[in-house]
Amino acid sequence: MSARLLVRAALYAALYAALTLAPGLNALSYGPLQFRVSEALLVFACVDPAAVAGLTVGTALGNLGSPMVIVDVVMGSLLTLVAAALMHRIGPRFVALVAPVVVNGLGVGAMLALVLELPFWASVVWVAAGEAAVMATGGAALLVVVKRRGDMFGLPRPAA
Repeated sequence: MSARLLVRAALYAALYAALTLAPGLNALSYGPLQFRVSEALLVFACVDPAAVAGLTVGTALGNLGSPMVIVDVVMGSLLTLVAAALMHRIGPRFVALVAPVVVNGLGVGAMLALVLELPFWASVVWVAAGEAAVMATGGAALLVVVKRRGDMFGLPRPAA
C-alpha cells in the first residue's frame, strides 16, 4: 500500500468518524431510525479504493458511540466494507447508491432485531429509509461533484 493511498484512507476514516460522532449529528447516528450524514462519503468508494478501507475503519471508530458498541463496531464496519466494495465494483453510477441502502437496511435491521429485540422488518424499513434519504440527497450531490470534478479531490476523473 502506497503512502498516498494510506493517507487518503486515514482521511476518509477520520472524516467519517468525525461526522458520525459530532455533537448534534451523533443523535441521529444510532438506533432504529438512522440518518448518518457521514454515509454520503461512501460515494468516494465508487472511484477511490482507499475509501473502501478508510470508510470501513471510520465506521468502526464512529460505532464506538453506539449503544451496541462491540456488535456495532464489528458488524457495522463489516457491513460498510460490503457496501463500499459493491459501490467500488459498480463504479460512479447512481445505481451504486442503492448498495448501502440494501446492505445496511438488512444488516443493521438484523442487528437491531437480535441485540435490542426490535421488530426485524420495521427496523429494516426504518434503517433503509434513513440510508436512502442520505444517499438520495448528500450522496447523489456528492456523486455529481465527484463525476464532474473528481480531480478537485485528487481523484482521477471517472469514465462516463
